[in-house]
Parts: sequence; C-alpha cells; structure tokens
Amino acid sequence: MSLLVRCCAVSCFLGFAWGMGWHFRRRPDAAHAGPPRAMLATALVAALCAALQIAALLIRLLRFPAAALSMYGCSAALFWWAVKVTRGQLAACGQGCVSSRIVRGGPYRYIRHPFYAAYNLTWLGGFVATGWWPLALTAVLMAAIYERFAREEERGLMAGPQGAAYREYRLRTGKYWPRIRAGRSIPD
Repeated sequence: MSLLVRCCAVSCFLGFAWGMGWHFRRRPDAAHAGPPRAMLATALVAALCAALQIAALLIRLLRFPAAALSMYGCSAALFWWAVKVTRGQLAACGQGCVSSRIVRGGPYRYIRHPFYAAYNLTWLGGFVATGWWPLALTAVLMAAIYERFAREEERGLMAGPQGAAYREYRLRTGKYWPRIRAGRSIPD
C-alpha cells in the first residue's frame, strides 16, 4: 500500500504541474513579458513543498496510508472533474486577472473553488500519511497562498459585470466544501 500512496501523491503533483503549464489560460500579454511574479513565486514554492512531501513519503514511515490514499484519490477525482468542466477556460492563478465566466457545472455546482480544494487535499494528504509536522506546514503555507488567490478572484468576479450573479452563486455554494444547508449564507 505504501508504494500505491507514493505513486498517487506523485500523480497528483504531476497533474497539478500539467494544469499550471497547459490547462489554464494566460494573460494576453504573458507571452511577451513572461509569467507574472506571483505566478512564478507560487510555482517555485509549490515545487519546493512538493519535493519535501515526496521525499518525506519516500523516507518516513507511513502511519495512515489508507486515509492518505483516499485523500489523494478524492483530490485527483476533483481536479480532473474540474479540468473536464472548465476545458482551459479559466485564468491561471497569480496573474492579477480574473475570468469573467462563472462556472456552475460539474464540481462547481457544489463548491466555488474545486481546483484549490483538490490541491489542499493533496497537501494535507502528505501530512496525514506521515504525521510529520513539516508537511503540515507545507499544507498550511499552500492553503494560505490559494486562499489569497481565491479571495482575489472572488473580488474580481463581484466587481465585474456578473457581480450580482456571482454574489447569488456564492450564497448557495460553499467555497471549498459544499454547503450543509441550501440557501443559507456562511461567511467566508
């Protein structure tokens, strides 16, 4: 089971790297000026954290492999479901621009940020697998980065032409976890 956990973790990280490089749209001027600093910084921090996670999974005793395996499986399923629904139409995080499109299909029927939720499941999966506190720090660091981007994206959507529609969608749909009671607002 340990080998399966390690393979699933690596698969998740490779899928996320693919998404950053080939799934998400870039700003029109990004081809000439290169990726924005926030995007590069996020990619660098994520690569370093992923290397630490993979190294820990290789050298440390896996304490809860079944729980970690289920987290990696849920993460991968959520990520690829969101990829299928968005089909490269969303902007990559860290670019300072927001897609004007409100996606409501697939996992977006239940949560507003399935990509960030999938990423967070994988980061947390390493800590769950090993119980090693530095991996908890990587999970917290990456979750904080994603939260910053999620807030930036939501502010942009609410300030844009579909602001009213997004506010209504936000009341019905959880941020990273489905709403327990339909129609009730839970502050984010």
